[in-house]
Formats: sequence, C-alpha cells, structure tokens
Amino acid sequence: MSAPFDELTSGRRAWIARAGLAELASAIGRPGRVAVSTRPDLLARVDQHAAAIRESLGGTLLDPVALAGYAAAIRDAARDAGETLDDWSRPTWAMLRLLAVCSLIPS
Repeated sequence: MSAPFDELTSGRRAWIARAGLAELASAIGRPGRVAVSTRPDLLARVDQHAAAIRESLGGTLLDPVALAGYAAAIRDAARDAGETLDDWSRPTWAMLRLLAVCSLIPS
C-alpha cells in the first residue's frame, strides 16, 4: 500500500508532480497550443489565466508540486462536471486554465 502524499519525501512529491505535469502538457498543452496558434483570441485568454494562477499561487516562480496540485484540482472538478477537456473548437474555462498551467510549467 502506498503512503499518503503528505508522508512522501519532498523528492518523491516533486517526481510525482513532474510526472503529472508532463501528462498534462501532453494531453492539454500540445493540442491547446495548436488551437492557440490558429486563434489569437485564445492566447490573450490563456495569458489572463496564467496571470491569475501566478497570483493565486503566490508569485512568478511556481513550485511544481503546488502547480500540479492546482492542475489536478481543476481537471478533477471539470471531469466531475462532465467535461471532456478535448474540444478545442469551443474551449471551456477549465481547458483554458489547464493550458495556462502548461504555460507555467518550469523547464
């Protein structure tokens, strides 16, 4: 049985966070960037979301663990609401928020 997230070492938490962010970048980031490249209006909206995320998480340099936790909460809430998170012709608030998270992932 695995330990609760809070009981993991900081290194293990960071590894789990990076894995989650990598999956998000693949599932949301790649198709989202394609959508943004064809619709400049989306870029402005994603930038606004990114600014709001930075403010809510406390700064310009974001901790990957905090960012991954934030993204997981958004994704879970969207899925609980029945969103599929894959129709970039009509992106939802959650899709744009998650794409903004992708833009903030530290390299």
